Amino acid sequence: MTHHAIGIGGGPMPVPSAAIGRPAQAASPFPAHLSREVLRLGVALRREVLAGLEAEMVEDCEAAAGLGDPRTCAPDDRALWDRGAWRRYLDAAVRLEAGYGPRMRRLREDIARLERLLDLPVAA
Repeated sequence: MTHHAIGIGGGPMPVPSAAIGRPAQAASPFPAHLSREVLRLGVALRREVLAGLEAEMVEDCEAAAGLGDPRTCAPDDRALWDRGAWRRYLDAAVRLEAGYGPRMRRLREDIARLERLLDLPVAA
């Protein structure tokens, strides 16, 4: 049986049932306490996922923009795009926002939250 904890971007992160009821150090690859290192790792992981989502969305938008005449619209050179290409790109961005937007906003919120925790003074 697998239980789920909240993972990156709010999605499930599997936790083996063997880990439940054991001391945290023996059951989990994560430290039992919240350290600056753990916070930094959380920020880095979320930034990596966010960058991947952003790149994926841009790629999808560029593919939609490139559906026009290849002589007037080269997807890899935006300086050559005509109005129609930009319109297709922006239309795709609007359509894709429903799928990408919530995950991207959640990751940005998570990053901001973890960075605020990093800014807290450390008690000795």
